[in-house]
Amino acid sequence: MDTTLWSDDQFRSFFAALRDHSCFAEPDDAQRDAFLVQARLRLAPEVQRRLLTDLGATTDAQGIARVAWEALEDEAWGKRRSWLLVSTEPWGVLVDLVTRQIRESYRASVRRPRAKALKELARASDDAPGGA
Repeated sequence: MDTTLWSDDQFRSFFAALRDHSCFAEPDDAQRDAFLVQARLRLAPEVQRRLLTDLGATTDAQGIARVAWEALEDEAWGKRRSWLLVSTEPWGVLVDLVTRQIRESYRASVRRPRAKALKELARASDDAPGGA
C-alpha cells in the first residue's frame, strides 16, 4: 500500500476542521481512519523510540495512533490548539504531546503501585520489633 504522508499544511487543515466537525457531527470514519494511518506512520516510530529509551516500555503503533486521535479531539478546544496550528513542526508537537500522555499513563499505572508498595514495606519494617 502506497500511502502519501500528509504535509504540515494538510495536518493543520485536518486539525482545524476537527473543531468545526465537533460542533455539529463527528468526522466520518474515512477521515478518522486516514488520520490513524498518518499517526501510525508519522508519530508512532518516534513515540515508540522515546518510550523505549525513557521507560524501557514497548508499545503498539496502532495504540499510539489512537492516543494521538484522542489527544487531537481533546485539543480541538484546548490550550495547545493554537500552537499546533502555528508551529513549524506540528507533527513534532503532537509527538511530544502523545509521548507525554503515554508516559504519564505508564507511570500512573505501573510505578505508583510499586512506590506505594515500597512505602508500605518501609512502614511495616519501621513498625516491626527492632525496626528503624
